[in-house]
Amino acid sequence: MKLGLLTPLFAIAAPFLVWPIEYYLPYPFVVEEIVKGLLVLLILKDHFSKSKSITLAVIAGALFAFSESVFYLINIFSTGNGNALFLRILLTTPLHIITTLIIMLFGLKKRSYIVFGVIVSGIVHYIFNLLVA
Repeated sequence: MKLGLLTPLFAIAAPFLVWPIEYYLPYPFVVEEIVKGLLVLLILKDHFSKSKSITLAVIAGALFAFSESVFYLINIFSTGNGNALFLRILLTTPLHIITTLIIMLFGLKKRSYIVFGVIVSGIVHYIFNLLVA
């Protein structure tokens, strides 16, 4: 079995694994994009076709966003604001898909370009956080 096919599983688990890191290093636009870079690297390692790699990146980004929203849902119960969850799902799902695709597009050019993809997606994520927060 190709390990890249397990990327969706890793994408679901990732927000729960990075939460302790983000607690001590409160820069989600850095931590989350590095994790997505690792997910993309995992996909590219298996030499899938370009279209399959892009499809897996979209799935990974969407599942990362979904899992992060579930984690956020746990915290929403303490604040009591359900509208925030709806807006979060509506806005952050496309963000995570787009940033994962940015990393993938750089990685498809050359694997070492994943670093540039992580930087660009981190900037996009940072600007998103500034505009939405």
